[in-house]
Amino acid sequence: MANNRYSSIRRPPRYRKKQQNEWGGALLFYVLPFLVLNGLIFFCVTSQPKIEVEIADTRDYVVTEVTLTVKSFFPTKNIQLSLDDEKLELTKGKKRTYTAAITKNGTLEASVTNINGMSVILYEHANVLDDLPPNVDYTSNGDGIVFVTVTDSQSGVDFDSIYALDSTGQRVEPLTLDRSANAVSYEIDPAGLHVFAKDKAGNEVQRNFTSHKEGDVETLESDSSADDNTDSEVDISFE
Repeated sequence: MANNRYSSIRRPPRYRKKQQNEWGGALLFYVLPFLVLNGLIFFCVTSQPKIEVEIADTRDYVVTEVTLTVKSFFPTKNIQLSLDDEKLELTKGKKRTYTAAITKNGTLEASVTNINGMSVILYEHANVLDDLPPNVDYTSNGDGIVFVTVTDSQSGVDFDSIYALDSTGQRVEPLTLDRSANAVSYEIDPAGLHVFAKDKAGNEVQRNFTSHKEGDVETLESDSSADDNTDSEVDISFE
């Protein structure tokens, strides 16, 4: 009687092997394909494009090139590149690269959307171009002479562009020139002296000088119409 109960509970090895084969088959042909298929679906639905934005160096400080590279498994349906919210015209290059020329500094916004609807936005700041005018500093020797120094940290000063006009609009020849120091001196026209200078990128600055007496002291006034818009005064004496 005990032997009969034991034999009914204990399964023969053939039965156990068959059961293991059934579980293995279910795992191989049903569970794993289900997981793989759902994994692929999730990847296809949620995959975002990968992009890179590269700003090239510039030789003339006037124009440079921006390259947008798309590194995505999926085809793209929309690609945009803008500078300060102004859309740039893209030129298709090799291996999903796009280029555009820019002529000013600013914030670049690259936006790419995959065919699955997923998108990415990347921001880069362009600051390799020279879009600021030169700096103008000046001193006076107290004898009605103003010494003007022009500097520019990017493209450099176009020294040949420096000139001055008096209060009547006549060109004033400099008293001294020092090209190595970017310095020039002029005799002051009390009614107005206007000094102009450009950098090699074409940005121009204008510095205006006038003078008036405060008691026995002649005061030189200067204002800038194109760089920092600041006013300043220097006390000088005309003998």
